Amino acid sequence: MGLNLDEIKNYISEIPFVKKIYFLEQGDFSINSKVEINFEELDGTLDFEVEIQPQYPLKSYDTESITFKNKELIAYNHVMESGNICVHTMHSTNLKQKLNVDFNALKNWITKYYINKDKDLNYEHIIVSENTIKDNYYAFLFTDINREFKKGDYGDIQLSFLNNCPYKEKTILNYVVQGFVPFKQEPVKCEWSNIYENYIITNNGFFIFIEDVPAKHKRFAFKNWVDFEGILPDDFLTLLHHFERDNIKKSNGNIIPLFIGYRTIKTEIHWEVAMLEVGKFPFYGVPEKNNNAKTGKWISKLIDEEIIWSLSRNSSYRYFFGRGILSQKITEKRILIIGVGAIGSMVAKTIVRGGCKHIDFVDYDIKEPENVCRSEYMFISGITKKTEELKNILSGISPFVNIQPLNNNYFETLIKTFHNDEKYKIKFASEMNKYDLIFDCTTDNDLMYVLNSLNLNSELINMSITNHAKELVCAFHPNVFHFVNNQFGNVLENDIEDLYNPVGCWSPTFKASYNDINVLVQLAIKHINILFEEDRPKNNFVIKSEENNPSNLNVVEF
Repeated sequence: MGLNLDEIKNYISEIPFVKKIYFLEQGDFSINSKVEINFEELDGTLDFEVEIQPQYPLKSYDTESITFKNKELIAYNHVMESGNICVHTMHSTNLKQKLNVDFNALKNWITKYYINKDKDLNYEHIIVSENTIKDNYYAFLFTDINREFKKGDYGDIQLSFLNNCPYKEKTILNYVVQGFVPFKQEPVKCEWSNIYENYIITNNGFFIFIEDVPAKHKRFAFKNWVDFEGILPDDFLTLLHHFERDNIKKSNGNIIPLFIGYRTIKTEIHWEVAMLEVGKFPFYGVPEKNNNAKTGKWISKLIDEEIIWSLSRNSSYRYFFGRGILSQKITEKRILIIGVGAIGSMVAKTIVRGGCKHIDFVDYDIKEPENVCRSEYMFISGITKKTEELKNILSGISPFVNIQPLNNNYFETLIKTFHNDEKYKIKFASEMNKYDLIFDCTTDNDLMYVLNSLNLNSELINMSITNHAKELVCAFHPNVFHFVNNQFGNVLENDIEDLYNPVGCWSPTFKASYNDINVLVQLAIKHINILFEEDRPKNNFVIKSEENNPSNLNVVEF
């Protein structure tokens, strides 16, 4: 059933500051209206076009299904280029209540931004239209570099191709920025991890740092190249002209990205990317004159032509992990994970998503198809080394984590063979102390015994679970070996008979689903994060399920 025009008109007319309804009528799709707004603080009146979509009072995706438009107000904050006022209000399924809420949101906008001319504390990126070129979208991901730019700096951009993917019923080509090469200066690399840093440079482009935002009203990106008149330096345009002239034969039609940089907040820089096509660069040459006499030189002038903007995203560490980073007392540590089966792979993936930058891991095992259902591995990679697959998975998540799988023989052969040799124990401890934090997720009692006997300065955490994943035991060095064995041998009910027994002579394994294990691991990491963040004592703990309500978990410290 559609919206009732008379009902809507009555509700709007009851709003005190709506002084006039010029009209309210049903269009082909939405209800259209025009109203006059006036209240005591407002000097004069303001008129707004109102559009109400059929799903009102429900939202359309995450956008309000009512709009207020006045194109004369685009110079004010939170007004779209179309003149639409940005309002976001509370949910309500009651038509009268929702109309009151939305119209009051409009009134609040008028008071805050039109009357008081307030400025927001948070920076809002400019609005850029995403365009295709040769039927493809382009996206460029950039991060921080260790260099300051000043107005007028320009040079080359080095890019690595990531992939192409579906986007808005077209294809989008994704690139990462590898570095900047300022004109007549040394290249500067972007601060990616060693894996991304070693990607092959596949494409090049240009950059120009203009300092100020390339937008009208500080919000709407320039649409035409003539908007850059007097902003792009002559020597930079000359550089582009020479490039096109020298490459027109072999590269005619090639797409070249132009990165245009400007300051946002403090020293932070954002880059918008305009797309150029060799043979169609947006300028023409005019003869330079001095006292109306030609000097024999030419000047490049921008032409009246639409700018084709692509997508650009600031993927710096601060932005990348802005929504859920772990404590810096963990993320800045050099971490080793021993054993990357179910528990270890979950620990690795979680701390990478939490912003950890330096992770090494070691495991002797091969990933088999039956490992996939309760760990972080994937079937598509087939049978392979766990360490190599996990390295690929983790680097696919974060471009900031430096990863190095280690040779497992060090643990499985050397450290166990010479565990009673004091000379070698000192050497082993020295190797372990290269790390700040070590997770032992092997459930290997022999290795646990050896590691517990070492004189470690690094913090070592042992994590293991009982059969059916009813409990997780977490112990901190040096009180690991006896605590864990006592929990599993004398305290916890750990049925070691009810196991998965595969065909053949493989070792049986405990029974637990991915969900069972992951719930315990995530809670353990949450607790560990709190211990580090709050500098609390690193007491051993056990996560237990309540007997009568297994979904309730308790952390019990010892």
